Amino acid sequence: MVTLGRVLASLLRSWWWLVLLLFAWDLYVRLKGFNVIVLPDPWTVARALANDWPTLGAKLLLTLRAAVAGLLAGAFLGTVVAVVAWSSRFLSGIVAPLALLVRSVPFIVFIPILSRLMGYNTSMEIFVVTVFSFFPSFVLVSSGLAGLPAAASDLCLVFGATRWRKLVLIALPAAMPQLFASVRISASFAVLAAMVAEFLTGIDGLGRLFLLARGDLEAERALAASVVAAASSLVLFNLAKMAENAVNRRMA
Repeated sequence: MVTLGRVLASLLRSWWWLVLLLFAWDLYVRLKGFNVIVLPDPWTVARALANDWPTLGAKLLLTLRAAVAGLLAGAFLGTVVAVVAWSSRFLSGIVAPLALLVRSVPFIVFIPILSRLMGYNTSMEIFVVTVFSFFPSFVLVSSGLAGLPAAASDLCLVFGATRWRKLVLIALPAAMPQLFASVRISASFAVLAAMVAEFLTGIDGLGRLFLLARGDLEAERALAASVVAAASSLVLFNLAKMAENAVNRRMA
């Protein structure tokens, strides 16, 4: 029979670091005597989280919608570009430097410019997350396509398979683990990318809520929005990890 004590002990073994962090946070605020405007204690943030949950939940759904849409769009775009690069050495020589250029540019500084061009709307926010998610998918899927075993390529030659059939039947399925690994990597910062776009442009969501709370000197509300964003990022990351594990088991 599972008792409450065993459940609490199991939770403590898994989340001891969070308990230690909260204790250190509370102790630091008390020792320094910070005003709630500067740095509230964790219990004040927890009360703000409970009191503002209807608003926080509504804003979270808006941010998650953009984050998930951009994550999937980035994975799809990265896969398409990787396939284009794999199909031709000439195209690979063009696409790979352009993809590297997109990654090396500090894209955040262009968000206000993009908002002027595309409008202050969810489409622009999704585009930002798509750009952030594109490069991991492109790199890992390209690696998966390039790592096709020589025996598989020889088998295609023996049966006279076209390059398209080789891609669809062998190369692309073999690259699925890398694709889902890229989704897992991008999932860790998709919510953050959406929040940054909202924060810089005022698009409705957790980022805008954080911006308004900071402007009103409501540090506890801003930190509550940050906690919700961090928790949602963790959930999204673990969901992507579960999908990756399922694909790896299927491909094993």
